[in-house]
Amino acid sequence: MKIMKFSHFKNIKILSLLAFVMFQYSCNTRNQDLVIKGGIPIYVASDEAKPVMKAVRDLQRDLEKFFGKTSEIVNELPKDGPSLIVVTGKKYKGKYPAVEEWESHQVYADNGAIVINGADMRGTIFAIYTFSEEILGVPPFWYYSAWEAEKKDEITISNDLNINIKSPEVKYRAWFPNDTDLFAPWRKLSRENSEMWLEAALRCKMNTMEWFDDERDYADKYSVSPTTRLIKEYGLVNTSHHHSPLNASFHGWNDYWKKTKDTVPPELSLANVKQVEEFWRYNVECIVRNDINMLWVVGFRGSGDHPFWYTFKDAPESMTARGEIIDKMTKRQHDIVLEVTENPDTQFRTIFYNELSDLLAQGYIHPLNDPTLIRTYVATRRDHYPNNDIQQLDDNSDARLGYYFNYQFNSTGSHLAAGEGPWKMEKNYRYVAEKSNKPLAYSVVNAGNIREYVMELSANAAMMWDFDSYSTDSFLKDFSTKYFGEEQASEIAKLYSDYYNSYWKSKEADFENFDRQYIFLDLRYRRAIQDIAKKFNDGYKSNPLEDLSNEQVKGRTYRIEPEDNGADSQIGAIITGTKKAADEFLKVAHDADAIYKNLPNDKQPFFNDNLRAPAYFMYYLNQCLLHLSQAYQMDDSNPDQKKLVNNTIEDLENAKETLKTTEHGVFLRWYEGDRVFGFDRVFRSLNDINKN
Repeated sequence: MKIMKFSHFKNIKILSLLAFVMFQYSCNTRNQDLVIKGGIPIYVASDEAKPVMKAVRDLQRDLEKFFGKTSEIVNELPKDGPSLIVVTGKKYKGKYPAVEEWESHQVYADNGAIVINGADMRGTIFAIYTFSEEILGVPPFWYYSAWEAEKKDEITISNDLNINIKSPEVKYRAWFPNDTDLFAPWRKLSRENSEMWLEAALRCKMNTMEWFDDERDYADKYSVSPTTRLIKEYGLVNTSHHHSPLNASFHGWNDYWKKTKDTVPPELSLANVKQVEEFWRYNVECIVRNDINMLWVVGFRGSGDHPFWYTFKDAPESMTARGEIIDKMTKRQHDIVLEVTENPDTQFRTIFYNELSDLLAQGYIHPLNDPTLIRTYVATRRDHYPNNDIQQLDDNSDARLGYYFNYQFNSTGSHLAAGEGPWKMEKNYRYVAEKSNKPLAYSVVNAGNIREYVMELSANAAMMWDFDSYSTDSFLKDFSTKYFGEEQASEIAKLYSDYYNSYWKSKEADFENFDRQYIFLDLRYRRAIQDIAKKFNDGYKSNPLEDLSNEQVKGRTYRIEPEDNGADSQIGAIITGTKKAADEFLKVAHDADAIYKNLPNDKQPFFNDNLRAPAYFMYYLNQCLLHLSQAYQMDDSNPDQKKLVNNTIEDLENAKETLKTTEHGVFLRWYEGDRVFGFDRVFRSLNDINKN
């Protein structure tokens, strides 16, 4: 008898084990078993919420994939024969008491039926997907992993089945799809592409989406964007971005006055505070009128991802005065929300991003004293570890804390290949959680294009539900088993570790217990290649890489420390670091080749997409920067210089072609939207070297 493992969360209380019948049982044992076949009816009460019904239809689809027969959804309890009973709360008096706490859920056998019960709407949704994952074997990211159902005639389970999952340890667990150059155009290709990220989030038991409403049409009065409506339809909590407090980015200022108010927009200034408050109030009313479940963001920033003094020309010069204005405006936003919602228990959060983090650390701003407020701290920019503001917080704080961690960062971070890794994510969250006496209240990870971060997103979801007992090493073994099978799971889990440890650590860690604090991610390679290529014909400089023009912290753009690499210059450090990283990534790639050959055919595509191809991609990027740097330090008269430049171009072509191997199935056109890495721009920069 092959025993299925319930490995989704460690706090699942399994009172008996689910078993596939692999051989003939005695008659007495068979009478105790519950047999599920194609066409098994699904009972749902007629008053269940629409998001629950959406998940029920997903269950219907999952069953049909396995059995090849449609299960009917019924509103009356079947009188005999096996059935699935989907129920929220205490509507069904079954074998076990109904679960009651926030998002808790259970799946159990009860006299020939399987009861799928949640304490609330999302609890029931999570129970449905728990059944699909633990009993049918449908992984949360099935759409993103080329997963195929194993056709069956029937599944036999024990009549003592009882899966009972307690409330999550982190209340609000969010994803933030930001910087979606690949994801956004791909979403438009089909309805499935447009929505499957939300289904995957719920299958991972996430409950919140961080989104910004810049796509809203102000001509459609009191409307919200299609994506905001979609988030609501899936039963997820909505929260907005740090540049869009109250769901109101100042990008929409002119549109509001022109299209909604049919008037000339007033100047966006502190002197026009009444008009600013009117704009905020309108945006709050849009959310309330559309019955959106909103975790409200308050905080004062400017247009786009900038401090308010970039936008408001009458802003004061002193940081003290700027901090006072932020505090005042944040308090007014808070009051407007309470005035419109008329609900004293409305939940809020504020986000200490960029300049707000600096101002908080320097004592210029002061968070609202409100028990409903979650203080969301943000990992440092470019290299993601706890910033100064959270470091300065007393370890015994009574504040409700949240944390924003970047898996993907658009200017110098990971973009086309995952790089931060689940161990670094875990270390960040452990540090933040220790700063308060209260459980962590909010988590969000930025992974804009989603596909590259399937494993990392899964790790974050697992940790946020079961924070105290989560272990990245244990998670990786479970993840590898789920997606690639048990036979090679341990080997694959180790290979993930080898992959992340192959990244070039361009500077030694200076934060305790963060061994991968400073790593060179793919957008740093792209930026370094372009910067050197543009200066290639202007004469050699041993330290050619400069900070971005708007860099607020000196030396932060690249974080190359020559001494930590046994070198005396940037170029020397690059050559040393990329040689080592290239060798290590190539070893990972070759080890992946060996595993790939022995995987079942249906497991090979996702293994290539998520681990093997990224290893080859990062190998070629290291080779590209290495060869370019070697050529750059050569005298122009050296005949090997042009050869190395051509090798650089060939390396970049190989990197691009490696990514193309991941374009299959629904992802055939995945890289058409590439603009952030910008292969074409990099090729032009390299080809320009040979023109001179």
